[in-house]
Amino acid sequence: MTLELQPGKSRGYWKYHVPDKHFKQAKGNSKINNVRIVVFLDSGSEVSIIDATFARKVECYIDTSQSQECLGIGEKLYVATGRTKIKLTLAGSLVYVYEVWVGDGLPPDYQAILGMDFMVPAGIRLDLGDGSMYLPNEIRVMLHGRRQIFRDKARPVCVGEHLAVEIAGSVELPLRLREADNEKLWLTSGQCWVPTLIKGPGRLSYLHITNLSNQKLILQHDVQIGLQLSGDHVPRQPGFVSVGSRRYAEWQTLAWEATTDAATATAAAHPTEDDGPAVDRVEYPTPR
Repeated sequence: MTLELQPGKSRGYWKYHVPDKHFKQAKGNSKINNVRIVVFLDSGSEVSIIDATFARKVECYIDTSQSQECLGIGEKLYVATGRTKIKLTLAGSLVYVYEVWVGDGLPPDYQAILGMDFMVPAGIRLDLGDGSMYLPNEIRVMLHGRRQIFRDKARPVCVGEHLAVEIAGSVELPLRLREADNEKLWLTSGQCWVPTLIKGPGRLSYLHITNLSNQKLILQHDVQIGLQLSGDHVPRQPGFVSVGSRRYAEWQTLAWEATTDAATATAAAHPTEDDGPAVDRVEYPTPR
């Protein structure tokens, strides 16, 4: 999706309104004219710029008859002094040939800036939470110097056996979860059920499944109810929450609303005999 700018508007809202705030930069490994470099993918930049010294190193022809004034590179007005055509290679196989501006004095930790004039037509999407960029055909490339916080190698937690849950009831799963120092449990819910983690003795924990519907609930043995991830990784699939989060607390409220206390259910099924009024009624003589 391409966002069209209104007259007088520009990208880079935070860079303009909060100039002193520091953000992690999206940098990627690539090749320009078959030479390995680090590029800065700047979603707040309108144009792409390559360092003049590097452009001469890779023997780019620089057209010095054109110039461009830019804001956002340093504290002063930046002037790109020329224009050249480069061959950019991403992910080892995707090759782009296009024109960029040439300027001196780029920061030493990258040799080129790829702005929105390149990323939008090229179909590049930045996933800063995953620390990666997505290219056409869903080719994913990790950003330079970033660590992936999502992890695909997760240990799933399933029901384990065929279960039937009565209306307004809950069952304990035949699972014994032992907490580890380097693992964290993430839970998910279904349309008609929510899980509850019950702390046991020591490091043991138990899982309860509560039926929220007005029909008998059937759960197959392969129904997934959670994930166990190591370290500070988070699930990539949607719908998983951590124990103690706001959404998990909402699930517990639904579980309390849907279930019936055993003592209350027994009293309702077997009502006691009527022992009369709870307050004694005093009899007075009829007045004459």
